Amino acid sequence: MKILKNIAKALLLLALFANLSLAENYKELNSPLQDEEKSLIEVFSFWCGGCFYHHRQGTIDKIKEKVPNLKYKVYPFTEVMFGEEFGRLYAYAQSKDEAANIDYTDENSLMHKLADAYFVSIFERRQNYTDSKSFIELGLKTLNISKNELNNFIKSTKGQEILKEYKKANALTKEIGLTPSFTVNGKYALVLKEIKSFDELIEVISSLSQK
Repeated sequence: MKILKNIAKALLLLALFANLSLAENYKELNSPLQDEEKSLIEVFSFWCGGCFYHHRQGTIDKIKEKVPNLKYKVYPFTEVMFGEEFGRLYAYAQSKDEAANIDYTDENSLMHKLADAYFVSIFERRQNYTDSKSFIELGLKTLNISKNELNNFIKSTKGQEILKEYKKANALTKEIGLTPSFTVNGKYALVLKEIKSFDELIEVISSLSQK
């Protein structure tokens, strides 16, 4: 009987340590998002080197392969220099991809191409954007549209709906404090610095998606 009690205590300690370890890998948001059950939201900034790294590594695509039962969303953080301009361009790209049923993880998606264009321009070509006009030109060229087409879209109901979604991304980033950020079920933000491997990343996301 004593042996069984010791085994039970040991198992309880292991469970406690496992939960403690997992808790270090994420934080529960003070202001969770509504209606985001079974979702993973990545928020990125085109100014962010870590975001460029995850973009190039195809992190979202790799996660999706391992945890396919989630809705995946990739939103831009727009409260940075030229962030509003990028948000409008990205919203247009998102609307076209959704209409064509193309996911962000597809390299042929306009969202992917737009993000890639700015990441390459800023981090590889070292382009220093100082005014809105020159910044937007790259996006218009990448999307093959005119400024008037973009403006008309932004005024549309669809354009306004998407930009409203991006406000969620801004709220997440403000609470989490950095980009890139990954949020599961609109409630749990991953603490990336505490996640040491891709396998651990998958383990944490899988566990949180069931909470």
